[in-house]
Amino acid sequence: MGEILIRALFFFLMIALAYALKKAGVLKKEDSAALSRLILNVTLPCAILASFRTFVFDYRLMMIPLIGFLSNCLMLYLGYIISRKKERNDKIFYMLNLPAYNIGNFTLPFVSGLLGASGVISACLFDMGNAVMCVGANVIITSMVVNGVQEGTSIPKALLKVFTKPAFTVYFIMLVLSALGLRIPDFVFDFASSISPANGIIAMFMLGLMMEFRFTKELFKEVISVNILRLLLAFLIAILFYKFAPFDLETRKAVAITAFAPISSAAPAFTEELKGNIELAGFAGSVSIVIALVLIPLLIIML
Repeated sequence: MGEILIRALFFFLMIALAYALKKAGVLKKEDSAALSRLILNVTLPCAILASFRTFVFDYRLMMIPLIGFLSNCLMLYLGYIISRKKERNDKIFYMLNLPAYNIGNFTLPFVSGLLGASGVISACLFDMGNAVMCVGANVIITSMVVNGVQEGTSIPKALLKVFTKPAFTVYFIMLVLSALGLRIPDFVFDFASSISPANGIIAMFMLGLMMEFRFTKELFKEVISVNILRLLLAFLIAILFYKFAPFDLETRKAVAITAFAPISSAAPAFTEELKGNIELAGFAGSVSIVIALVLIPLLIIML
């Protein structure tokens, strides 16, 4: 328990340090973009690859990406229902911030340090289903709702974009190789393992640079609503999967914890792309990170 609390404290301090450096003018919010590219293209794929060293494929595990996918679908639809009679900015906010989880840049560093290889794989599998919606379908469907169907818009085309993401491609290739009983050379795992520890540090600094806490009473109400709805779904997924899923304890624990991942860091970027309220999206994401920083270590201790 002490190790978990210390690691959680270190993660919190890294985020706080990055936030303080940003406020002091040493770093800028824009610097988070470079860190994000480094994570998505180098450290996160290496962390995923390293976790497959001891992975044994089980077809039952395909249930996990389905949960990630259906969670996004449910919350995207709920966001549409809640905001259907509201203004354009509200539609964008609810439909992009209710679904989508920040797993690779936030939850995975926690899981990889505390739950072992099968926990990392489980979080990655959840993220496979999440990524299809998070980096493709969510923004396309939201755009259709607020802007109408435009020429060249294609949901299948958007879904295929996930294969341009190195992390998702690594998930997919390693799962296929594992299902076929094929194994890559050990030196590849060794190289990935030498880089993967940097993922957590860089991810926490990136989150610290992205965090924003400028808000009004009106913004606060919307932000709390979104985070409460996400927590309700997370508790439902965690209880059902942890109690009834036919997997080992580490796998069930990892999925239950991953359900509490904060709002995707892509949500503010997509909000800006659709000309929505970026301040509101940034505040919602920051609050969800603070909540996750408290809940995830507690869940790791309790489960």
